[in-house]
Amino acid sequence: MISDFQSDSYKTGILKTELRNGLNGIEIIDITHQIRLNNTIEAAFVCKQLQLDDNQNNIVLVKVGYCPEILVYPHLSNLYIFPNNGLLSMVFENHKASDVRLRPAGGQLEAIRAFRENRLNDLPLAGSRQIMRYARSAQIGSDMAIAECLFTDGHGNCYFNITRKQFTDFTAGKRYQIRIQHYTGQIFTRISDHVNDVDPGEALFRFSSSAYLKLQINLGNARQLFRIKDDTKIIIEVQ
Repeated sequence: MISDFQSDSYKTGILKTELRNGLNGIEIIDITHQIRLNNTIEAAFVCKQLQLDDNQNNIVLVKVGYCPEILVYPHLSNLYIFPNNGLLSMVFENHKASDVRLRPAGGQLEAIRAFRENRLNDLPLAGSRQIMRYARSAQIGSDMAIAECLFTDGHGNCYFNITRKQFTDFTAGKRYQIRIQHYTGQIFTRISDHVNDVDPGEALFRFSSSAYLKLQINLGNARQLFRIKDDTKIIIEVQ
């Protein structure tokens, strides 16, 4: 479960009760309910971090942003249920549209039962009613790349929408510098392997376990220090 309900909301308990009463033999795992209200960019980032076992028939239920319809999408051996607000296409940019089913909001029990009973084909197709959006991509040129903040976690670490492969291909072994768009007080010239590569209180860039470029401070809060917002950008220049 991923939602923007927030941890103290009664809605989380109501949803869990509905699932437990309507389904047998399930284990509910809370990934997070701290997605900011209606923040589909943040929700898509978190959803992409899931590393699911293809043999367990996992069900990923995402409740971020109100929408009168849900989309039901089987991927490998797992099932994803999203509000029809563009999230599906942000998580799966090359998804198979002919496999997407559409149900009214609140139809997650029906969808899960159909998935477990191998009858998803009985549900109506979404077709042209599926709302499409696409995740923001880094802008990469010949000597400059611009990446945008996708997510900040509870420790103030900031994740940007450029991956290790994109960064490596862009820099191609050349010297580079990284600066934060609105902050002129510091320039970064290397990517660290570990947070302890710098002294406590110092900032660094390194790649997260999911291969996104991350700004953090050893024993500090990068979001607060650098005043990082949703649209904050970093500029990477090769020399």
